[in-house]
Amino acid sequence: MNFNACIENVSTFTDLKRFANEYVIDYKRLSFDELKAAVIKTAPQYSNDDNIQKVVRFFELNPERDTRVLFSILVKSVLLNCDDFTESVRTTEDKVIAYEQEIVDQANEFSLKDEVDNIDFYQYVVEAAWDENDDVSVDEQNLINKIRTKLRVSEKHHQILEAKIGRFPKKGNVLHTKDEISAVRQLLQKKGILISVRDTNNVDYDVIPTEVAEALRKVFHIDIKEASFYNMLDNKFVRNKAYLTDILSKAGVTIPKYANLGQLKELVVRSIAAHNLLGGFSANDGLDKTTLSNWCGTLGLNIYGTKPELINRIIAYYDAIKQIQCTEEDERELYYHFYTDLAARNLSELRQQGVISKDLECEHKFEEATNYIFEKIFRIKPLMMSGTEHPDGILSFNDKLIMWDNKSKETDVSLADHIKQFDRYIQNSTKPVSVFMVIGPSFTEDSQKECAKYAMTNDTIILLITAKELKNLAELWHKNHTDDAEPLPLGVFKQNGRFNPNLVQL
Repeated sequence: MNFNACIENVSTFTDLKRFANEYVIDYKRLSFDELKAAVIKTAPQYSNDDNIQKVVRFFELNPERDTRVLFSILVKSVLLNCDDFTESVRTTEDKVIAYEQEIVDQANEFSLKDEVDNIDFYQYVVEAAWDENDDVSVDEQNLINKIRTKLRVSEKHHQILEAKIGRFPKKGNVLHTKDEISAVRQLLQKKGILISVRDTNNVDYDVIPTEVAEALRKVFHIDIKEASFYNMLDNKFVRNKAYLTDILSKAGVTIPKYANLGQLKELVVRSIAAHNLLGGFSANDGLDKTTLSNWCGTLGLNIYGTKPELINRIIAYYDAIKQIQCTEEDERELYYHFYTDLAARNLSELRQQGVISKDLECEHKFEEATNYIFEKIFRIKPLMMSGTEHPDGILSFNDKLIMWDNKSKETDVSLADHIKQFDRYIQNSTKPVSVFMVIGPSFTEDSQKECAKYAMTNDTIILLITAKELKNLAELWHKNHTDDAEPLPLGVFKQNGRFNPNLVQL
């Protein structure tokens, strides 16, 4: 949405006054219509390159670390990647929280040593900064930024590193709240970056005016939306391991020894601009003019012009593609419907209903249904796991983990029969395990005592929860939170022994 359209559709007089704060003199004395006219008159100030750079420095080197972190996520990772640089206020907040959770999850899932050179030295620098007053000052942040640029560490890799040492997005890997996000949103409005716009249905949107967004893109060296970049990388003209490896090498990016095509694409998106992907880093790099012309032809674009003109056309074409979310049927929803039957191995009922065709499928589909509950209903994505010696599921819980294991049985589950197995999972974990959940049809009476016994000698508590109890919790959560994307607070599972639903308030 262009600047003038944003001003004409601003949500409230308060929002307009906040947006006028940076460049309109005596804005508090003007009426609503007078202020609209004044802001439109000063429009060039908002997208002026020098002004944009000053505002970016204000946020990137802000004394408040939460402001620095949220500025990067809100602007660079969320809004500059949205169609028309626009997103509903509620969805913006949900995306910020989801992004933070994704970084924490990735920190738990893989090592940076294969992707970043000198990561040990860089980690030493970051940890040294945090050691002083358990915070990072403006001067320390400025030095870290310079070292990060020198070592070619991407901002996302930096965030993952901070999450690994328990400092992202906040100390203890605690996510930001919606109130904290809202506070930074208002600061972005005051500095002329973001404006609140209301549609005909009275829905408020966060908008970076197009002119401002383009100026921000120049500062951040962004030339395409992330989703569009991935879309472009799927084209046959660049969907080639040898080509991507060559471009990344010329950019000085560390490439894992056995990187597959998907990993190479992710490295490209994180590390280089779309113009460099197509045009390389010198006159003889990148795709040749004939190939670029052929690519334009397949897109129905003008095939004539200089190499830079052809590259600009291709990038503009992909950048303009809208991100449309398609809902697909999830077969796990069927497994969730028969969740208690899967837990109790009611094989005849499951066969009759077409849930299973072989008895061996029961345990696997019980696990899949549990993943569905956490991912789709509780809105918490389980972590990726490797190898064979691991529990059925792992979740990030601040700077710790929550694990679970499914036990599908026709009889009561006895914890004593499985405690050695669960203890191996807990002891082999790279992070402390706060809670280990056992999900089954029912439990023996002595299992509760086994939980207490384990807690006496370990920092991990064991929760015994039946499939029926977990499904009831899921249905209650879904009923009370149908209109938002708020994740279930994992603290509800911090119970030792048998699950008590009376202790849960949703």
